[in-house]
Amino acid sequence: MNWVAPTYTALHHILTNPVYAGAYTYGKTKHERYVDEYGAVRKRTRHLPMDQWLVLITEHHAGYIDWATFEANQARLDSNTRPRPHESGGAVRDGAALLQGLVTCGHCGRRLHIHYRGRNSTPGYHSCGKDLVNGRGVYCLNVGGTVIEQAVADAFLEAITPAAIEATRMSVEQLQSNHDAALSQWRLEVERTSFEAKRAESRYRSVDPENRLVARDLEAEWETRLRAVANAEAELHKRQQQRPATLEASQLQSLLRLGSDLGKVWNAPTTTDRDRKELLRTLLEEVVLNLKRAEGNAHLTLRWRGGAITILNVPVPRSKPMGPRTDEDIISFCPGWPLSIPMRSSPGSSIVKGVGRPQVNGLPQIRLAVCGATGVSRGSSLRQHRSTENW
Repeated sequence: MNWVAPTYTALHHILTNPVYAGAYTYGKTKHERYVDEYGAVRKRTRHLPMDQWLVLITEHHAGYIDWATFEANQARLDSNTRPRPHESGGAVRDGAALLQGLVTCGHCGRRLHIHYRGRNSTPGYHSCGKDLVNGRGVYCLNVGGTVIEQAVADAFLEAITPAAIEATRMSVEQLQSNHDAALSQWRLEVERTSFEAKRAESRYRSVDPENRLVARDLEAEWETRLRAVANAEAELHKRQQQRPATLEASQLQSLLRLGSDLGKVWNAPTTTDRDRKELLRTLLEEVVLNLKRAEGNAHLTLRWRGGAITILNVPVPRSKPMGPRTDEDIISFCPGWPLSIPMRSSPGSSIVKGVGRPQVNGLPQIRLAVCGATGVSRGSSLRQHRSTENW
């Protein structure tokens, strides 16, 4: 036996191979032919999902891990892949952004990107828009993440309180009862399809062999009924495997102690940002952020594992109104003003007063520049150049 350094490919093969979980499999791939865009016939191999494998026998031999751990590893590997557009998820990163990979835009549905600003690298979230206005890209959403992350963290810690855990226990019991009721319905479905298959078989066997057309139709009906039985049995087996886990008394007590101590663990200096993200993802699946900048709030929709929804309204800074700007009618008179006439006695002063602009210290509150004047640029403040010669 030779020990070598582990590689990504070798570790991935070990984690995804059912043999290490004590299972025997066959038919995990499918070879098919297809015609490409040039009309040539080519071959390709497709990896089938687990429910389409030809043979899957769990507990076939002693494995290094059990089958439940293997399935949990596959779900973790699938969640670590780079998410597709308009989908949340992805592997946890080391950055300070708490909602990385979980938050989506409530307006366009895109997954929000992360940026860091300032000397302290404060996280923020934005969604790049596809439209261009005046040659520049327009953000669909751009907001700081400090207040939003704190609101989500408070909701997460509140969900772990003992009262919330007790409500979770009751909901788990309700889920188990609903699951049992659904299983009874699928057992009745299996019985119904089996009865119909037996009836189709008896009709086929009682037909006269000389009536070949009738026998062929009855045989096809019998095969259809048998396929229905197989599908119903497969669905029943699948739903039996999806039975919600029961909470024992010891596990419930552990959860109650965890709920009282999790706040200290969350705020502990030894807890890293990556640990907080891992804790958050144990309960939270997605956060939909709908920013209402004009109203001064952000509408958050938290979707928890199990289907529960929490609505939060977080205050955010309002959009700053645009400052006073010079009317286009006033700017249109700019090229005709003589540079040697002071502003107070210039013909333009009466024009400015006629427009009705407010005045401070006898000078109109406008932002303009005399075209061609030295040291004054178009759009600069007039009061900044009061000491300019000939003004």
